[in-house]
Amino acid sequence: MSGVPERVSLDVALKIINAMIKFAKDNAMLPGSYAVVDEGGHVVAFERRDNAPAATADIAIDKAWTAATMKASGRILEVITRGQGWRLNVKHKGRLTIIPGAIPIIAHGRIIGGVGHSGGSAEDDLKIAQAGWAAIFREEDFNVDVEEKLSLARRIANEVISIVRKESLKPVSVSVVDEWGNLILLYRMDNAPFGTLELARDKAWTAAAFRIPSEKVSIYYNGSPLSINWNERLTPVPGGMPLVYDGKFVGGLGISGNTPTEDRRIAIEAVKSLGLQVFE
Repeated sequence: MSGVPERVSLDVALKIINAMIKFAKDNAMLPGSYAVVDEGGHVVAFERRDNAPAATADIAIDKAWTAATMKASGRILEVITRGQGWRLNVKHKGRLTIIPGAIPIIAHGRIIGGVGHSGGSAEDDLKIAQAGWAAIFREEDFNVDVEEKLSLARRIANEVISIVRKESLKPVSVSVVDEWGNLILLYRMDNAPFGTLELARDKAWTAAAFRIPSEKVSIYYNGSPLSINWNERLTPVPGGMPLVYDGKFVGGLGISGNTPTEDRRIAIEAVKSLGLQVFE
């Protein structure tokens, strides 16, 4: 990647995340969650390292969202809203955060996105986010080894993206959650509508929660739409697949971007190609 990007593509977002992880590992910092959003505050890429608390996922995403939509870092917001920051937080339904670790991405004189990190102290979160922000101005790539769960999630997501590109399908969002339904990874391919993000995440949660393909959860509520309102994440739409690796249940995969039938087929092909158990 050469030159400063005009926008936050998936490749740019992954470069930023790799830079953050490398910095954290090089400096023996705690494993955390890493988020990059576009100028509208919507996730382009997110990853949570093994052993990072599950709650850090949405905190990191909200930090990146705050930086992009408020056009300021968490540190600056902390200063300018001192004594009244809670008002902004209430206004934005709890999403806005003034905790350090939120940095806007500025390129060509404008905000093109935001970076968020959660998992360490406020100062460490800030340093890690800054390392990610600086990556877009550097030519070299940041290759880094990650732990087992995140490594598997990356392999699954990359296989999904490879299938989509090979078959010239519509770009998708792909989500991988752990066995408890907590987010490990969330990627949005370039030009995929941001509305596909939460749908992919909800499909993955549904598949993990019931350990069956997402479209089959209807057996638990006898086909009655009224019975699914107990949980806003429950999404009985094809494209969610439970993940069983080496005979062990490890989580769920969710894909959104094409027709539900196509999303389901992509999920099946991806897990099959990686040797995971296939749920038809």
